[in-house]
Amino acid sequence: MRDKLKLGGSEDTAALLGIAASLWACGPYIVSGPIWQTATGIATAVGGLHLTRKIHRWMDGGEHAIRTRVDLPSDPPILKVSHHESLPDAVLLGYLTNSGEPLWLPTLGDTKRPEDPPNDHMMILGMSGVGKTVAASEMMLQQIRAGGGVIFADGKIDSGNINVLWQMLRWTGREDDLVVIHPGDPSVSNTYNPILYGDADEVASRIMSMVPAAGNSAGADFYRKSATQALSALIAALQRGGYAYTPADLSLLLLSPSELDKLPNLPGIRGTPEGRVAALFINRFRVPNKSGGTMINVEKVKDLFGGIGGRLGLMGSGKFGEIANTTRPDVSLYECIMQNKIVYLPLPTMGKEETASDFAKMFIGDYRTAVSWIQNLPERMRPNPSTLVFLDEPGSYLSDTWDRLFEQARSARQRLMLSPQTKANLDGVSETLFDKVAGNCATKTFFQLGAQETAEFAGDYIGMRLGVLKTLSESSSDSASESSTDVVGSGAAGAGAGTTEGEREQEMYKVSPDDLKALGKGECILSWCGSSYFHVKVPMVSFSDEFKQWAGKPKIYAPENPRRPRPYRTDYGIFERLDMVIKADQDYIKAQFPAKQEKKADTRKQPDA
Repeated sequence: MRDKLKLGGSEDTAALLGIAASLWACGPYIVSGPIWQTATGIATAVGGLHLTRKIHRWMDGGEHAIRTRVDLPSDPPILKVSHHESLPDAVLLGYLTNSGEPLWLPTLGDTKRPEDPPNDHMMILGMSGVGKTVAASEMMLQQIRAGGGVIFADGKIDSGNINVLWQMLRWTGREDDLVVIHPGDPSVSNTYNPILYGDADEVASRIMSMVPAAGNSAGADFYRKSATQALSALIAALQRGGYAYTPADLSLLLLSPSELDKLPNLPGIRGTPEGRVAALFINRFRVPNKSGGTMINVEKVKDLFGGIGGRLGLMGSGKFGEIANTTRPDVSLYECIMQNKIVYLPLPTMGKEETASDFAKMFIGDYRTAVSWIQNLPERMRPNPSTLVFLDEPGSYLSDTWDRLFEQARSARQRLMLSPQTKANLDGVSETLFDKVAGNCATKTFFQLGAQETAEFAGDYIGMRLGVLKTLSESSSDSASESSTDVVGSGAAGAGAGTTEGEREQEMYKVSPDDLKALGKGECILSWCGSSYFHVKVPMVSFSDEFKQWAGKPKIYAPENPRRPRPYRTDYGIFERLDMVIKADQDYIKAQFPAKQEKKADTRKQPDA
């Protein structure tokens, strides 16, 4: 539907004044002459050309209020809102390029409207540097101003992001709500132990998320299930005994035969069901020793726990260890969500990809645990407004279980925004992951796309329309003939030309892949619930230099004396007594092998028969 033709602004006014002045100059009030005739002609020509161009563009689809690389039409806005209004349970994305009207997206909340989507998850696709994070920052500012919580997982370290977040919080008076988990720079980070909260099964699943999926391999699946059961049994025993642990503690426990041997008999664990289950799994590693008893076979322990223990060891060392090796962490992700905190997680994926990826996967596992707890709460106790979760550049920490988040997070009042660069980022993890995730995002936003496959997907998803294909063909012919057998020479010549025009209706892209690849910075095509699409210009949030100076540098709030969470009563502390553990393991291993050497020596002394 074409919008009404509207005239206004300095250019339209100047054109109309030029035509009016020309008409007035043609009257009897002005002395005629070549100068006035020339001026009248120029004013009429300039004004007429401008208005002709405006009417022509309006006839072709509407005047575009915002100049862009490609002029595309848009459907009428979802919610009719003036420039000076704002709506509850809605977020401003940007402005329509054809009319300049604001585009407000409804979000799920207390307000019930017929325009509300089935879910308010969003997928944002586009190359790096075309405006994805800018659009997310604008929506995060509106979320912060409304009093809601934000989780921002940044797949790259950009020092500007934390400064922008801090300025937003200072502007809204919420600077005490900032929580930073920064594995790349512990000096500006809160402490966070990703494996301390949750029951044994939840923590075991969280740890196993670091291990690649088994796929169709029966052997890998058996290893994965066995390791998960063993981890669950050991963690349940530690929790029953009230022993708080860190990634470094758990890494050393999994690789220490002497500590595994002692675990079922520790105070608080001995005689409990959890202690007996742990002993049952530990007995799988036992072999006979030289004294007629049994002891743990080190090689069997390494075969099952070697990879997991190594990954936990990396997380418990270096800068990651400065953040994660604590039994009294500053951050509980569940409490942050319930208190509407602003959580920022920058990941050093460029320099420490393996460890950063594992850390992010366990963070997402912790988030899933928090979502499951929120689902069990009454409706009135769930976060309001919904928590905004922005997962930027997720290619380095994606896993094939993310589809569950997009399927179920809505019921816990979680609004997810996923921002990969291409469709291949998700296809590389699982062939079906992209369809599963995209199928649960009612809103899809396409910035400038750099991959042909992704552009074709976007064009196909936005849909087709009936268009008219015009064809024009021209033909020409020349002929000449001459008879050489006649006594009197004779000849003939002919020429012809023709032009053919044709039109036919056929399906065409509403937005072609070439248009999607030609978008400029800050431009996007938004598809809403598969039925409407909009060409949008996204504004950039910025603050004045005076305000930035007043806001200062980010400040991290951390409790002076954080408490150990329930059910823990004391620290397991294996990392603090590392020297003792190493010596005990050495003695344990020495006691396991000399028996074989002594037996060989006795065999050599036997006389020949």
